[in-house]
Amino acid sequence: MHLVRGVVQHYPWGDPTSIPRMLGVDPDGRPWAELWFGTHIGGASRVIGVGDNLVDGHRAHPDDTNGGSSPLNSVAGELPYLLKILAAARPLSLQTHPDEMQAREGFARENQARIPIGNSQRIYRDPFAKPELLCALGRFEALSGFRREIDTVELLNSIGEGASRLARLVADEGLSHTVRHLFSNSAESESLLDDVIDACRDIDLPEARWVSRLADMYPGDPAVVVSLLLNYVVLEPGQALYLGPGNLHAYLRGVGVEVMGSSDNVVRCGLTNKHVDIDEMLATIVTEPMLQPVLSPTLATRTTTGKLWTFDTPGAPFTLWMHQIRGAETLVAPTRELALCGVGSTDILSRGEVCYLAPGDEITLEGRATIFRVTEARS
Repeated sequence: MHLVRGVVQHYPWGDPTSIPRMLGVDPDGRPWAELWFGTHIGGASRVIGVGDNLVDGHRAHPDDTNGGSSPLNSVAGELPYLLKILAAARPLSLQTHPDEMQAREGFARENQARIPIGNSQRIYRDPFAKPELLCALGRFEALSGFRREIDTVELLNSIGEGASRLARLVADEGLSHTVRHLFSNSAESESLLDDVIDACRDIDLPEARWVSRLADMYPGDPAVVVSLLLNYVVLEPGQALYLGPGNLHAYLRGVGVEVMGSSDNVVRCGLTNKHVDIDEMLATIVTEPMLQPVLSPTLATRTTTGKLWTFDTPGAPFTLWMHQIRGAETLVAPTRELALCGVGSTDILSRGEVCYLAPGDEITLEGRATIFRVTEARS
């Protein structure tokens, strides 16, 4: 067993207090958006010994790169997944991810065009898909997948006449045509966007309130109104979102545990100052309605002192397990595993701490905690 030191990502949308509070360190005024655990080149973790490199009475601070440690890949090799703690104080971009074939083709196409990997205009930085799973640690708001057309029409009509124009377009032409029209930059589409946003400012519905907030943050962005076509989701602790290829989504606010394929392929279409590519987004999204965006865990086994839950993530290179411990539990790693203490504390792992287990390794934890375990998917 090796303790793993995470790497903080200080993106502007991050929450300045949630992750520091989780780790028991003082906030430093910066946004702490994500804490990465893995071998991804953008923030590769290191391993430390139990009790080593204590800072102010705590494990080594994530930003502290000094002291005795070694790269995680020196003991684990390259992991096919990346584990994160994510804390969003404001919305992330509206985006989707490609499937494996789209990623391979896009990567080859941009290589042939000689776009440097680090160029901000580049979309495909590797030839891999990027499935994601987000499990909430508290109340978490998000947009995920398209709502059923009949439900969207009902919602838009309830907002008022300005939004009813959009309702008629959805009813008459369907979701795919509606999305293309909203992003068309025509005089008609711009008038429609203005009418919908104006109508939302007078309505006390969560979907309408978010449109008003987003319109103030990103004036003139069609993605603001596209958000009304998506499922507005509120996760409670332990509930999750699984974001497979083509799922148009945006995290809005909250703290959660995220696991993803170790890829950088993101197709953005709005709610951001970063590069957007509407044509690629339209070629990538799946507009078939997502009937049940919220994913609840399935009980895998029950012991005398705890429960082990899992989440259905078809096609992902990882499996996320949620292990509720009430006493002493022995964890046996079936594959290369990262184990995160997300809630509570144990004698070995405190809240926010992670350890790496090689296949067959065992560790006994004692306490009251929820441990999130990430293993490699088995074919």
